[in-house]
Amino acid sequence: MNLTETTAYTDRDGIVDAVTRIVEGIDFGNEELLRSAFTEDAVFDLSGIDHSIHAFEPYVGRETVVETLMRTVGTAMDTFHALSNIRVLVDGDTAKLTCYLIGQHHRSGEGPSVETQDHLLLGNRFETDLVRDHDHVWLVRRNRISSRWSVGNPAAAAIRVAD
Repeated sequence: MNLTETTAYTDRDGIVDAVTRIVEGIDFGNEELLRSAFTEDAVFDLSGIDHSIHAFEPYVGRETVVETLMRTVGTAMDTFHALSNIRVLVDGDTAKLTCYLIGQHHRSGEGPSVETQDHLLLGNRFETDLVRDHDHVWLVRRNRISSRWSVGNPAAAAIRVAD
């Protein structure tokens, strides 16, 4: 099965699938899957993340979003993200989604392992605006992430902003 393909969905399924493509794209280092989640003019806003972890400016444009997320998270560390408490509001060809995101982060090559317990576990909230494209696939136009809590060592998920 090709993970970037979509099947017949209800609107809610398609909207949830768009956000799931983001987290699975990051967790599996799958740039194509990650790219498939966003509009060309997408904004990925991490400015709500606890600044003790890192201070972020929003990433603007699909290619910038994908390149930055892959470089700083998708290929830079071992991660596991899970979505829950998903709420969806559809209005024609636009939608809003809110959900919780639990993200486990380890240095690359160190997780998951019972031998390496140095990690950063984040409890975040997604606030996402989506649009239905001409192929009837839901895409993320804007995603804002804000911290709710964290446990662990921020250094275990050190963000590499520049190469």
